[in-house]
Amino acid sequence: MQQKYDTCYMIHDTETRDEFAIKDPERQIVKWMIVVEKEFDPTPCAGTTWESNGKTVAGGNGPGSALNQLNSSYGIVVDSNNVLFVSDYLNHRVIKWEQGASHGILHIGELCGTNTNEEFCYPSAITFNKEGTLFVTVQSDSIGSVMSLKKGATLVETFITVNTSIYGIVWDQNEEYLYLGHHREHRVVKYTKDGKFVSVVAGGNGAGPALNQLDYRDKNIQKSHVPL
Repeated sequence: MQQKYDTCYMIHDTETRDEFAIKDPERQIVKWMIVVEKEFDPTPCAGTTWESNGKTVAGGNGPGSALNQLNSSYGIVVDSNNVLFVSDYLNHRVIKWEQGASHGILHIGELCGTNTNEEFCYPSAITFNKEGTLFVTVQSDSIGSVMSLKKGATLVETFITVNTSIYGIVWDQNEEYLYLGHHREHRVVKYTKDGKFVSVVAGGNGAGPALNQLDYRDKNIQKSHVPL
């Protein structure tokens, strides 16, 4: 039997063709093997069909801060080794889950409220670049930032800071430009690979249904698979 799953917190692994979905009430991440092949669809939740039995690959032990728990996860990304990285929003951290592991490993975080350059609060969107640098959007009061952690490094750096919350982050194919979703401004903004503002590329005309407007978006997962 096949089933449809109504969540839209999703990521698609373009190499293995697996689908990962966040089941927020259960604080777990479930992996499905995709059954019905289809062309790229930016809203796969509407029509994608999976096998009826998924496999929990992270969390699933109720909300909490232990390393086998999650608490409101808004972002996930899978590297080329099938290692899963989860932005654990209310625990202010990014957790790394090896394939088949019962517990995660703290990768970044648990520094919210430290008032240091490494302060790391409410992570949401998450992605890698081709060099293996991890980029995570975080929030503090009315300030949104993109934090970066280079491959093999332990020091988290501030890459971009703006006066709004940020939900959504994606590189273009050549990694020349980075695109961020400015939540309260209802717009998508383009930045250089060095973090410099370029232009508003979508929205920016207030919230609304017009074709030059955007409205508050759901915290959907960006589709991302980057060879590291």
